[in-house]
Amino acid sequence: MMSDEVLRNVRQAGLSWRAANYTQFQGKKLKDGLIYKLGTLPLSRETARLGPINIDKDIPYPPQFDARQHWKNYISPVVDQGWCGSDWAVSLATIVSDRFAIQSNGAEKVILSPQTLLSCNSKQQQGCRGGNIDTAWIFAKNHGLVDEECFPYQAKFTHCPFKKRGNLLTDRCTPVVPQRTSRYKVGPPGRLVKEHDIMFDIMQSGPVQAVMTVYQDFFHYQDGVYRRSHFGNNELKGLHSVRIVGWGEDNGDKYWIVANSWGTAWGEDGYFRIARGENESGIESFVVTVLSDVTEAYLRK
Repeated sequence: MMSDEVLRNVRQAGLSWRAANYTQFQGKKLKDGLIYKLGTLPLSRETARLGPINIDKDIPYPPQFDARQHWKNYISPVVDQGWCGSDWAVSLATIVSDRFAIQSNGAEKVILSPQTLLSCNSKQQQGCRGGNIDTAWIFAKNHGLVDEECFPYQAKFTHCPFKKRGNLLTDRCTPVVPQRTSRYKVGPPGRLVKEHDIMFDIMQSGPVQAVMTVYQDFFHYQDGVYRRSHFGNNELKGLHSVRIVGWGEDNGDKYWIVANSWGTAWGEDGYFRIARGENESGIESFVVTVLSDVTEAYLRK
């Protein structure tokens, strides 16, 4: 995964980002990293053709927007997925967590469990060897997630302790509001394809999920605005699901602010910035939005 050649070339090339060697990746093979540090399986033809939501809001967009600042204390922390290809579960769980807090004005501020997806959404999935994001969203819509305290993330496939048609009471979980008995569910997912549509949705409803392509150099990212360098292995690649939380500009260089799932010791405290409006690494090619099924009494008006 780590390459002295990539590190040296990125440093010498004067790119818009800097590279580092990470001790947690030392000695790991790139082909294994693309399985166990990513996890998103190739999109089915039907999913890839999902019709886009066209918002087309002709409004002035701020040059900077960060959901972590706009909704203080509502945005869930960066997760470390460990040596488990569960990005599909982690990105979904964190986005839904964020949106429950935002859509309920903080009443249903809850950290949801990616382990629910990893262990209970096993049909058509491969556990720590990867998962389909469309299958995960269908599971979240039909069956829902429990909270992290009820089913902590273990970075491995385990037995699902819950009944398929259960609720938080039968699951022996404690809801954050007394009116809730059902698991935390979502509405149907929608696809955003235009830069301004993605920005509008984040500004209105919270972070979104995006699928990007990862090559070797991305594992080295330290800080700055990432653009693929083409240094290192350019044959092996994988798909990675991440959480876009905002955007900004640096001397006219537009970027997205994105939460990764490799812990806070990687990148910019677990986040990275990537070029915006260029579909860099395919990050704008498949962006997913969804509404959380907030308890009606607490739904933001």
